[in-house]
Amino acid sequence: MKLFWLEFKRFTTSLAFVLYTLVTVGFILLNVWPMINRGLATAPVNPTARYDLITTTDFHALKTNALDQLKEEHADNAYVTYPFGFAKSVTLTAGAQAKVGQALNRARQADTRRGLEKALSPVGQLLGGHSDYQAANLQRFAVRPMTLAEARRDHTLIMRKDRITGTYARLFADIASIIVCILPTIVIIAYCYTDRRAQVRPIMQAKAMGMPKWLVTRYAASVAGLLIPVLMTALLLLGRVILLYPGAALDYWAFFKAAGFWILPTLLVSTAVGFLSDALFSNFTGFALQIGWWLITMMIGAHQVIGNYGWLLIPRHNSLHNVSFFYAHYSELAINRLGYTLLAIVFLGLTMVLMNLQREGKYRGFHLRPARR
Repeated sequence: MKLFWLEFKRFTTSLAFVLYTLVTVGFILLNVWPMINRGLATAPVNPTARYDLITTTDFHALKTNALDQLKEEHADNAYVTYPFGFAKSVTLTAGAQAKVGQALNRARQADTRRGLEKALSPVGQLLGGHSDYQAANLQRFAVRPMTLAEARRDHTLIMRKDRITGTYARLFADIASIIVCILPTIVIIAYCYTDRRAQVRPIMQAKAMGMPKWLVTRYAASVAGLLIPVLMTALLLLGRVILLYPGAALDYWAFFKAAGFWILPTLLVSTAVGFLSDALFSNFTGFALQIGWWLITMMIGAHQVIGNYGWLLIPRHNSLHNVSFFYAHYSELAINRLGYTLLAIVFLGLTMVLMNLQREGKYRGFHLRPARR
């Protein structure tokens, strides 16, 4: 425990951690605070109002959205695809354009999900297999505004199951995960780099201390420190909700449960990547790799931000609504979070192997230039 507090104090007093705290708190508050001011207590009553989008199983909505997008892209001959998660505009030849037009006409006649998938399959092939028209990606089109009845059910879930605070906590988890997916990696690499320059590691390695104990303690202290700004913002946001809903039956632990269940696994991975990168490269190369992973995750998640879990490192739910979808897919999110927690443990294990090899003089990392002796 003494070692833990020593590492925790050293880490949380570093310049990199101070900058991380300022950026993290600022980013979360700037993005979540305005949304908290959107009142949720009033039940929907206007049948002509346009309510928030929800994910739906309605075939008509899916077909309409898919054909509207394809019609527009076909008219402009500019199709958006996502190779490796990055958006890319594709222009087709006249012959390919004619085939897309034929597929569009067949899709108009489709009256089932299977028929629509079959009609649009040639479009996906012509675009190289990375478009929204692939059978596996068609679900992205299944969104529409809620009806009044759906808005009322959504409101009931917000009031009774989320107890208001849980609704804001989902948005908080979505936004916080974006920042903790990327910043902890560079903070850890910078922290390890500072130790290397100060020759802390050789001193620690020379002591009679097992590498597993030292690394796990260091990792735990870093995660605890990196979680502090997240919990600080959770407390501030909770206070704001309490002021906005005096006397309401709130879930006072919702923000903290979201921090532990939703945000922490992403933080565990990005922190582990920082330690693994330092052991593997002994420089900032690993941060570039993490940026790539982050960008791909953000691009894929952007297709359906109102509810997108699957195997994303950053599960998305950037909405105060679509509540039924969240609870219907809660187990999917739980599996996702468990999977990334285990991945963080694997990364930490690999780091341990590399550091043991370094300790024995069998590995010195990949360097762009010879390492200093």
